[in-house]
Formats: sequence, structure tokens, C-alpha cells
Amino acid sequence: MKFLDLAKLGRTSVGLYLGGLALLVILYILGNLPLLLDIKFNFPGLVFDPENPAFIASYGTLRLLMGVLFPFVLMFVGMLVYLRFAHQRPFLTIFTTTTHFRWKRFFGFGAILVVLFFLFALAEVTLLGQTKELTWNFNPDHFFPLLLVALLMVPLQAAAEELVFRVYAMQGLYLRTKSAVASILISALLFAFMHISNPEISAMGYGLLFYYLMAGIFLALISVQDDGLELALAFHVFNNLFGVLVVSSSWQVFHTEALFLDQRPPGSLLLHLGSGLFIFTGLYLVLAKKFNWKPLRTLR
Repeated sequence: MKFLDLAKLGRTSVGLYLGGLALLVILYILGNLPLLLDIKFNFPGLVFDPENPAFIASYGTLRLLMGVLFPFVLMFVGMLVYLRFAHQRPFLTIFTTTTHFRWKRFFGFGAILVVLFFLFALAEVTLLGQTKELTWNFNPDHFFPLLLVALLMVPLQAAAEELVFRVYAMQGLYLRTKSAVASILISALLFAFMHISNPEISAMGYGLLFYYLMAGIFLALISVQDDGLELALAFHVFNNLFGVLVVSSSWQVFHTEALFLDQRPPGSLLLHLGSGLFIFTGLYLVLAKKFNWKPLRTLR
């Protein structure tokens, strides 16, 4: 069975899908309450503004990271339970068409990505003559608590987004449209617009949504072509872990005490879009060759 067809193994009524969407909204709201209540009672007078350096300094980067990630942890657990018991999907089929979750694929691709991300970041600052703007920031008192929180929460945050967009939205759309292309594009558009409130958008403009659209298409394509979420999860998890633990900047969504701090301003939108297109296209072509995927024209 193909990845897009997995939803057929469970219950697929429109009412169940509407209930799932309502559950996601409720869990997201509930997940944000601890952060808002913490600010109200423990930081009276502090105005919640996660893009304001003064707020971040007063509240604390690790505390803010935990508050930002917690709604996604709830959404992951809730979505998993809802798919298993309300939609009655066999547990493994929520993630893959194979007889087991392909951990070798997940960790192998993830390890390669970490190396590529680091080399790409180093090459970028070197070619632009901005190496002094990338500063070493290791502080064991800050980094090791960050490492623990990141390893516990970031994979669940990334997995929540993959379940929502590559499983619930894309497979649900395929049930109705019978079109792989339409399901991939619509779910990718939803993924892009989900990021509209990110501080990167405030810093670089709405044009950056095209980057998230490309990312959504890439993650959808590799899930469909590979008949499982392993590769998409690896990209999403290790990309986010890299931004939390290795290189962080003040204008991105994850502002943490990472190993390196990038002091540069956001830079050129066209450069970000161009580098994104290069990375996603290059990775797709390499993966397609490695796993002998069918040509894209065969998608229906």
C-alpha cells in the first residue's frame, strides 16, 4: 500500500476529520496556557512579546523555548491518540507503510544533514566575509539544560507538524481529491501559512513564505516517494535541533544559548529562497537516486 492510501485503513468520515481539526485547535490553546499563566503570575508587568530581546532576556531563553514547544507536544500526543482510536488506524501505519519504522533511514539521513547544515553555514559566512559574526557561545551551565530540553521536546514538536500536515492533511486530502499533486500542494500551502506568525516573517517579509512552501513540498514529496515519514521526520527534527543547539540567531523562531550565535541581520530574501531551492532540490535528487524513486511525472 502507498503512503497516500494509508488513511483508508481506518475510519475516514468528514465528521471525524472535523473533530480532529477541532482537537488540534483546543490542544494548541491549552498548550499555550502554561506560558501565559507563568508570565502573568511569575513575571507581573512583563508583556508577552517573543520577538522583543528585552522580553527574551527577562523571561529566559530556555523557559521561553519550553513554553513555545509545549503546545506541539500536546498536539503530537493528541493527534497520535486520535488517529489510533478515533480513526482506528493501526499504530505503525500512522508513520510508514513498511513492517517497521526505519530507524536506520531516520538516523542515517539525520547525521548527514547535520554535517551538511554545518558545512553550509560555515561556507556561507566564509564566502560573505562574515566569520566574525558567528561567535562561539558554549556555556555548560546553559547548554546542557538546553540539550536536555531540546532532545526531549524538539522531536515531538517536529513530529506533531509531520502528523498534522503529511499524514492528517495530505492523506485526508487525497481521500477526497484522488490527486497526489493536489494533496501535496494544498498540504504544503497549509504548512507554509502555519508559519506566518514566525519572527522570520516579521524580519524578512511575507516572501519568506515561499521558503516554507518549498519545504512543505519537499517533505511531502519524500514522504510520498519513500512511502513513509522517516526521511521527512529526520529532516524536520535535525533541522530544528541544529537551529536550537548549534547555531541560533536573535531574529529566528528558536532564540537559544546554542553553541554558536549568529550576530548577522536577516540578509537577502532572494539569497534565502535561492539557498532553500538549491538545498531542497539537491537533497531530493540525491535521495531519488539513492532509493531509486519513480519519476515525479508518475505522481497522480
